[in-house]
Amino acid sequence: MLIHSIRHDWPEKAGFLISRPNGLAYYTFLHFTNSADFRFGSETVVARPGACIFYEPTVPQWFHSSQDVIHNWIHTDHSIAPLLEAYEIPCNQLLYPENPSFISKIFRAIEMEYFSDLPNKSALMEGYVNEFLIKFSRALKKDARPAVQGSKKLRDVRKVILSRPEWNWTVASMAEYASLSPSRFHAVYKSTFGTSPMQDLIEARIGYAKSLLLSDHSLSVLSVAEALGYNDQYHFIRQFKAVTGITPGAWRKNQMITDSENPSDS
Repeated sequence: MLIHSIRHDWPEKAGFLISRPNGLAYYTFLHFTNSADFRFGSETVVARPGACIFYEPTVPQWFHSSQDVIHNWIHTDHSIAPLLEAYEIPCNQLLYPENPSFISKIFRAIEMEYFSDLPNKSALMEGYVNEFLIKFSRALKKDARPAVQGSKKLRDVRKVILSRPEWNWTVASMAEYASLSPSRFHAVYKSTFGTSPMQDLIEARIGYAKSLLLSDHSLSVLSVAEALGYNDQYHFIRQFKAVTGITPGAWRKNQMITDSENPSDS
């Protein structure tokens, strides 16, 4: 299976809009953590938070969010088609899997492999995609084991954190925002989202850093670090390397070489 591009928990600002009247040449999967608008023909549908959709090739795509948005997405070749059929996952319509927090976790693993230079990464990514589709199919049929449910307040707090990664967040400030003690907040957050709040924040910052590094090749690593709230660029470089396996400069160089083959738009 060829993965053209992928992002997990990717943030966009309010007013985000994608319009592709002729669709794309490959399959597209989208998962929005907040409400978004989708257009099907002449009808515009307001999707509930957690909405997902698999677009087939050449099918028109139009989606929009009037608020800051966080979404997961992947583009794959046609080899995903028999898997969608085998797992009875419909295409070109909004889907609402039960407890969709597993999506971000698996997509994070796929994305880390996608940007790595590790051996056999294609085989591992294909395995992750298969795991995702199986869990997605089960969640649609409500056959999956119930996941720990987070309160709406906790989900709202996470949206704010991930959409404002440049803020000077601490676990204490996050917990205060959620009206919980720091220890309780940390425990509930990790059991709900499968990661600690600070690690989630770091992942979001690195995601933003990738966007900045690609949007302006003249932007220095120091400028990117400062834009994301880092007071020490070397701390930023260490965290970037811990997440991606390489330094920001090396990552940008690799992307400049492969960007034409791996489009980064959702």
